[in-house]
Amino acid sequence: MSFPRTIFVTGANQGLGMHTVQQLAATPDVLVFMGSRKLAAAEEAIAKFADIHPSSTVVPVQLDLTDATSIQNAHDVVAKTLKEKNIPGLDVLVNNAAVSSSTSTPEVIYATNVMGTSRVKDALLPLINKGGSILNISSGLGSIANFCQRPAQMPTIYSLYAASKAALNSLTAQWALDGEQNGSGIRVISICPGLNATRLTGYAKIGTDPADGCKIIVKEALAKEGKTSVFVHKDGEYPW
Repeated sequence: MSFPRTIFVTGANQGLGMHTVQQLAATPDVLVFMGSRKLAAAEEAIAKFADIHPSSTVVPVQLDLTDATSIQNAHDVVAKTLKEKNIPGLDVLVNNAAVSSSTSTPEVIYATNVMGTSRVKDALLPLINKGGSILNISSGLGSIANFCQRPAQMPTIYSLYAASKAALNSLTAQWALDGEQNGSGIRVISICPGLNATRLTGYAKIGTDPADGCKIIVKEALAKEGKTSVFVHKDGEYPW
């Protein structure tokens, strides 16, 4: 018996997350959970999707990474939906939700980008299928090696955001090791989608269209196998 590919994307009502969900939903046999801090925002985004494949479904889910009750409720929505559709589990968790240092305090940055992401993973991990994937959306700014090896090319104006992404990369490596040691086979990687013109970056003029930037995320979310404990971008891999 075949099942649709099941994918949860956090922070998905706008920007990279929204385009990721839209492109996944345009793919046959995919069930996408669209996490959004405000449920209405997810519903409004879905209403604008004109190309959802007839065999695919998008389920809006209220999710605030800084709210433990919201995280538990999101788990319950996913578990209930999977059970109702007789689907054994979740194939992929895409940890996309994040805030930047230009719009948030240090406390909020870490509460969202690191601790909130970790709590979402902990809540949804029991639902993730053996051999599934966790994709942590990071940034080249989170590569400590990049700062050490190419200091002249690395900006320092987003230091707190960069530090939060370095911490996320550390979690990637640790979670990947967990998957190897406990036999779950869960692949865990960090992904840098590049600089995109989104709200997170203040719609940077030199940024890539998020409809293009998200393609590396979509590719990895649909991949049923691949390396674990790596930091990838569209042209290859970054050092940690």
